[in-house]
Amino acid sequence: MEIQIVEFNGNKIIECLPEGGVIASENDALDVVALCGEHLSDRVLLHPTNLAPDFFQLRSGLAGAVLLKFTNYHIRAAAVLSPKLVSQGHFREFVMETNQGNQFRVFYDRELALKWLGNL
Repeated sequence: MEIQIVEFNGNKIIECLPEGGVIASENDALDVVALCGEHLSDRVLLHPTNLAPDFFQLRSGLAGAVLLKFTNYHIRAAAVLSPKLVSQGHFREFVMETNQGNQFRVFYDRELALKWLGNL
C-alpha cells in the first residue's frame, strides 16, 4: 500500500494514496494496521479505489472484517466516497450507522475527513 503521512492538529494520519493499493481481504487490512504501527499513527484515510468492490457489498463480509481489524487495533478510519457509492443497496444504511460512532466514518470531502481524524 502506498501512503503519505498527513499532519493535522499535531496528529499523524496515514493516507492511503488513491492508486496506492486495494484492501481486498483481512490480511490487507492488517497491512494497513502495520503501516499505522510503523508510523506511530492510529488514524487512516481511505479513498474509494483503496476499497475492493466487495467492501460495498455487505453480504461479502469484507467491510465488517476490515473494520473489525481496525477496531481491534484501535485504528480510526475515514473513507472519502462519492454519494453514488454510498447509496448502493444496504451500504447506505451501514454508513448512516457507522457515521454515528467514532471508529469509522464516511465523508464526501477529503478535508472534512482529515478534520474529523485530526480532531479525535
